[in-house]
Amino acid sequence: MHPSSKENMKRARKIVEDKFGAYEKGQTILDFGGRDRNHKVNNVSGYTEIWKDVYKDYFVSDLQPGDNVTHVMSGPYELPFEDNSLDIILSGQTFEHVHNPFRAAAELRRVLKPGKFMYIIAPSAGPTHDNPDCWRFYRDSFKAIAKECNLKVIADWIDNGKEWEERSARWKDHTFVGQKI
Repeated sequence: MHPSSKENMKRARKIVEDKFGAYEKGQTILDFGGRDRNHKVNNVSGYTEIWKDVYKDYFVSDLQPGDNVTHVMSGPYELPFEDNSLDIILSGQTFEHVHNPFRAAAELRRVLKPGKFMYIIAPSAGPTHDNPDCWRFYRDSFKAIAKECNLKVIADWIDNGKEWEERSARWKDHTFVGQKI
């Protein structure tokens, strides 16, 4: 995971906490598409450190098994969780690989508890990578997804990448925070 993604996730969390108050301990978090493809030490997901002070359970769902995957999905839009069962949903560097990001966001919304938040980071620029690589998320992309999926937009920005090293700068991360209403 590139450094700007972690920093944008920290910024997004701070925005939510500044508006709604600090998260309580004991949260259940889902990292959608968070399979560790780099086989890092201890199979730690890229965002666990950012959220370690609040989560009781940190689940990772993916279509493929991996050392850190806790829930293998039976299909691209089929999360193995009950409706309204998760406190926080994270997704970084996944939505560009999803054939139908509207359908993916709707499925994430289904499992998110009312009033809770989903954090999505996806590129708005950058070269083709992996297979499939379907999307780049421009200025209005997540606003359209939020409208279609009945999410309230809490934060939405594109990091221009100017402060980052090449690995991060080329993606111009689009960060979105939506609240289930």
